[in-house]
Amino acid sequence: MLPGYTEELTQTPTAQDEASRDTAATEPLTERAVQAQVASVARAAARSQSSNGGVLQVVHGAKRVGWAAYELQRNATQLVQGVAKPPYVTTGPLDSLESRKLAEGVQYQVLYDRSALARPPQLDITSKLVALGEQARVIHMAPTKLIVVDGEVALLPLTVSETSVESAVVVRSSAMLAAISRIFEDLWRFAAPFSADQDLSCGELHPTEEERWILSLLASGATDDTIGRLMGFSARTAHRRVRELIARLGVETRFQAGMQAVKLGWL
Repeated sequence: MLPGYTEELTQTPTAQDEASRDTAATEPLTERAVQAQVASVARAAARSQSSNGGVLQVVHGAKRVGWAAYELQRNATQLVQGVAKPPYVTTGPLDSLESRKLAEGVQYQVLYDRSALARPPQLDITSKLVALGEQARVIHMAPTKLIVVDGEVALLPLTVSETSVESAVVVRSSAMLAAISRIFEDLWRFAAPFSADQDLSCGELHPTEEERWILSLLASGATDDTIGRLMGFSARTAHRRVRELIARLGVETRFQAGMQAVKLGWL
């Protein structure tokens, strides 16, 4: 995703901006919340005309975005966290760079939108990178592409076409970066571990037998207390497992989770 920065943002945030950031840092993770966060970045970028450097830097043009993604990872010293989803440009240079950085001891945590692994080359590439040390997980529907490097700088798209990222924003140490990092951590926590032998031909990750029981209880209207009692979990553990399944199915409610599980043939 990016140098060649064409705008740099330093405008003092308004009270409304600060309130928006506080909300983003504390509200439960939803795709709508992520989209609102991205929109907030875009509004801040549009207001600024400064070129003296600052927290936000906007990059225009697919080639510059790709070069910036390369440069940010090239300078990583400890940890690269990423979310991979369409649209894609040529990924060969980034895949080769990741191999080198892994050999240097840099850790990679990569979340793959399930549609990403449906592309035949990507499944093979990811399997090779995992063999080299990449930590990979899969989620039902990633809300946005993302790169976070060493917890100090992030890159996420602003405008996207069907085939490329047309503009993106670099976010440096700030409350905004803290919110973006939290979004990644929440996505990572609810994602399923990657396995090279997963059946992704239909775009789904099949549940374990235990998860099928939980989904059956959900579909019957059971509460977390009931699920925990019947499954031998505490109510707190049952609640966590239910939320993980809801996020994995890409829905928002318990009822929707049960219906989606039936639709996918999981029950």
